[in-house]
Amino acid sequence: MNSEHLSPNTGISVHTLDVAEALAARDNQIDLLYMRDGPFAQRYAAFCRSMRAVPLFDLGVHRAVRDAPRLAPAVVAGIRTRPDVVYVNRFRPLPWALATGALARAPVVCHLHGLIGIDHPRVNRVLGSRTHRILAVSQFVRDRFVEWGGDDGKVDVVHNGVDLAAYPFGGVEEQAAARRALGIAAGMRLVLYCGRVDPTKGVDLLFDAVARADPDGTSIAVVVMGPIGDEAFASRLRDHPVADRTAWIPMRTDVVTGYHAADVVVVPSRVEEAFSRVAIEAMATGRPVIGTAVGGLPEVLAGLPDELVVAPEDPVALAAAVARTVGWRDDRPDLGARCRAHVAERFTLARQVDAIEACLAGAAGQGRASALPH
Repeated sequence: MNSEHLSPNTGISVHTLDVAEALAARDNQIDLLYMRDGPFAQRYAAFCRSMRAVPLFDLGVHRAVRDAPRLAPAVVAGIRTRPDVVYVNRFRPLPWALATGALARAPVVCHLHGLIGIDHPRVNRVLGSRTHRILAVSQFVRDRFVEWGGDDGKVDVVHNGVDLAAYPFGGVEEQAAARRALGIAAGMRLVLYCGRVDPTKGVDLLFDAVARADPDGTSIAVVVMGPIGDEAFASRLRDHPVADRTAWIPMRTDVVTGYHAADVVVVPSRVEEAFSRVAIEAMATGRPVIGTAVGGLPEVLAGLPDELVVAPEDPVALAAAVARTVGWRDDRPDLGARCRAHVAERFTLARQVDAIEACLAGAAGQGRASALPH
């Protein structure tokens, strides 16, 4: 397996750790290659057979000739693990995985977490034809990959999942404790944004919506929890009228405290989200999630009240959704439990790992059979 960062700075890095840990608990042996160290290293070390840092995985289309020799250390490190299967997270490291798999005589399974790197149909056809199986985190990603040249017969949808025990339901007492832990005053309704702060994520739309939903600034506050991706954009947000009632919290390994502190979580993206792990984490803790109708977000929220999905780039619609939902404990006290049940039915880690393990086992079995002498 590969991971670019051993830290909770992206949903992909969190997913990779959760899946690797669950696979190891089922007696699969995991060898991990990674690029950047981080706070997840200790957890990985507890179950990985080996861990090795390498300088590069990705091979961009426009830098293929220049970067290809720089993949050599990762290829050599991968071969030395003698893998039964190479399980690569993201599309851009696929040339590394295929080179490693070819030299180690091991099949490759590629997990698509988004659209980055799959926007070149010819590349999709060439690399996809050499990949044993491709997993997509949503039907949206699968459809887009096939539209852009991917082999329809090789792609399976495996939704992301979370361990419900790691994201416990939070009631009123848990909310009060979380707000004390974060230094947030009680009394106001709290809207949480969790993720990278940059223009594509639509945090400014959330600020505009809250300003409309609560123009006096007396009933709704905001928490922004995540890393700053664009400092100039973040600076403009700090000048927004809603900034005076906003708490800024760096991304933390313990995201549950942030979810428990909130009344509602908003995913206001402008861009096509492949899935949105934040949405299922938040719903697992019993928090309703409002998301824009982009990418895989409607797929994640399908089956919940329609009002939780709003048009993108529409702060008026978002304000109306926030106003309707932020007080759900008073007028729809079952909504939090309904959101958790939605995750339990469709988006558990066990269900996700079942599908991934079956795919990896099938690939490994075929790889061993093809390597036998005839």
